Amino acid sequence: MKKNKLHNVKSTGFKTPDNYFESFDDKLFDYLTEKDEITGIETSGHTVPKDYFNTVEKDILSKLNIEEKPVVALKSRTTFYYVVGMAASFVLLFSIFLSDNDITLDTIDTVDIESFLYQEDYTSDELAALFITNEISETDFIDVQIPEDTFDQYIETIDTEDYILD
Repeated sequence: MKKNKLHNVKSTGFKTPDNYFESFDDKLFDYLTEKDEITGIETSGHTVPKDYFNTVEKDILSKLNIEEKPVVALKSRTTFYYVVGMAASFVLLFSIFLSDNDITLDTIDTVDIESFLYQEDYTSDELAALFITNEISETDFIDVQIPEDTFDQYIETIDTEDYILD
């Protein structure tokens, strides 16, 4: 391997003069004391005109030439919201009390009731509580005629794994 390779370098390459750190403090303090001894300069050379900070804002604003436009007063939106709210409440009241459509159980389709009950997750106990047991008799179920095609279709669609107990 060549001597110029990085892993062969023995020194860092940085060198300081002899007694540099011992004499540095003394040299620094000597320099600072010489700087304090400079005389003959009485002012820094920077002067500010009299009352400059009191009048600078007025001078700048006078040079801008800002035209003051009249302020347009906006109407209060709260009165608008009150009027709209009252109009909406009158429309709602008239639509509720003056409607001629009386909704009864006869006007609701059976399909609508079935779809509502199907979409809601009712248990069989909740559905049984809706029925009045005095109106249900065994004869209502005896005279029911169900075709065999319906039974066959039902048996084909049953998933028997749902009925097997664990």
